[in-house]
Amino acid sequence: MKLHIVVKNVICLILIVSITGCAAMFHGSTQMVSIRSNVDDAKLYVNEAYIGTGNGVTTFRKNKNYTIVARKEGYADGVAIPTKSFDATTLLGVLLDFGIISILVVDGICTGAWQQFDQTSYVVDPQEK
Repeated sequence: MKLHIVVKNVICLILIVSITGCAAMFHGSTQMVSIRSNVDDAKLYVNEAYIGTGNGVTTFRKNKNYTIVARKEGYADGVAIPTKSFDATTLLGVLLDFGIISILVVDGICTGAWQQFDQTSYVVDPQEK
């Protein structure tokens, strides 16, 4: 009877550890990003969603791509496309389950946590015509 309980607890522990990827566990699947413009009254948009005038803070999901646009009447749009790079913390998943579930499934497909945005602060200015 006791062996049954120990085996059950060990299996539960293995499943819990397996469904959490290292990059997702340590760095999360989102990043806070601040955006500002040096041009007065420039309206800031992320993927066409308004986030503020002059400056704003938003959350980027690591498994999505974004375009930042600064707009002002009489100016051409200023555009910035955030770039991503590989998060080396992901490789710790090799120690858990050889990376099969923790890296490929959790950090890769489900959360995108195996990538991180290269910057967390952007300055985007509309251009004079």
